[in-house]
Amino acid sequence: MDDRPCLRPVEAFPIQQEGKTLICLRDPQHLAQPLMVTPAGCFILSHFDGQHSLVDIQEAYCQRVGEILFSEDLKKIIDLLDHHFYLYNQRFLDRQEEILEEFRRQQVRAPAHAGAVYSEEAEKLRAQLRGHFQSPNGPGGTERNGGRSTPKAIVAPHIDFQRGGPCYAWAYKELAESPGADLYILLGTSHCGGEQPFTATLKDFATPLGTVETDKDFIRRLETESRADLFAEEHLHRTEHSLEFQVIYLKYAAELRAQLTGENRGFKIVPILVSSFHSNVRSRTLPERDPRIGDFLKSLSDLAAKESRLVCFVAGVDLAHVGMQFGDREPITPDFLKWVEEEDQRLIDRLASLDSEGFFDEIAKDEDRRRICGFSPLYSLIHLLTGSRGKLLKYGQAFTQETGSAVTFTSVVFD
Repeated sequence: MDDRPCLRPVEAFPIQQEGKTLICLRDPQHLAQPLMVTPAGCFILSHFDGQHSLVDIQEAYCQRVGEILFSEDLKKIIDLLDHHFYLYNQRFLDRQEEILEEFRRQQVRAPAHAGAVYSEEAEKLRAQLRGHFQSPNGPGGTERNGGRSTPKAIVAPHIDFQRGGPCYAWAYKELAESPGADLYILLGTSHCGGEQPFTATLKDFATPLGTVETDKDFIRRLETESRADLFAEEHLHRTEHSLEFQVIYLKYAAELRAQLTGENRGFKIVPILVSSFHSNVRSRTLPERDPRIGDFLKSLSDLAAKESRLVCFVAGVDLAHVGMQFGDREPITPDFLKWVEEEDQRLIDRLASLDSEGFFDEIAKDEDRRRICGFSPLYSLIHLLTGSRGKLLKYGQAFTQETGSAVTFTSVVFD
């Protein structure tokens, strides 16, 4: 047993279960299954930093709780975490390398969230997505509209379908009723971070509705032009949902279009994950002043402009993350959610007008108090669009009682 246990970086947030408060531990890399611990157990784990010895942890527990933490009980906790790969040690590193090596060998990215967020059976998935359109909060069914052009870009949520499905439908109805694009450039939040600002993959995306081909030639040209290392952290795509959910909906929108027109237009994608720009918020420095960001966005913009094919950008993003799950101490109230909506609307207005500095200022003014997880993909999108104006289609807030938290999201179209 390690004398100084070290907990890996994990998400920890309170939930209510049968009238009791528990702490859910969740691995953002999806290398380990979620675990539930008591608040007292969470206090113990807060000392698993690789610096505190077992005796240090026992002393801290005794001082805090007033009870003895016996060595055998502490060992059980350590063994449980080790068994589930929550400790940073050689056993975890071996497991991590095994999983990532398997991902590197794959030619096609498997649907990581099929069977959980959405059905892995094609017909059941179609019924699920159709329900998003027909929901009271949805846009209704698709109609043939011969005069509608393909949007230059859409913004859609990346929250799970159960909470945000109808909001997805508002954005993808715009695509389904248009001629569609030949190439979709996808920008999604990298929830697991990343040292590189942008990370691509050459893998095709498998879905229950069929495999979607990635434009490998475009991505290789992008890597050459931008001189960015787009594949150093390709493993971030392994379980990232921000793009997976967009690919599902792109495939479904193509099916809806084919039903309306009788033509099945093929398409390819360029999947790009965007890491956090939060360090720029802290320094009050516009992200594009970092050559890794500015040079990449210029290269991507230039390549897209030179395309003879029809191109559409897709941003898979959510907005605010507030409440206990995300570190807020005060409970969420209706007045607070109203304030969040007002602040979100100001941010959406800046996005719609492609005002990059105004968009940045809206987030930086309170050091991203609302935790806009779509900040970096949306800021990137603004720099990739010119001569366009966004239109708000739908705004939503999903409050979760069990965690005392809320996530907000939107659908916007740029014509």
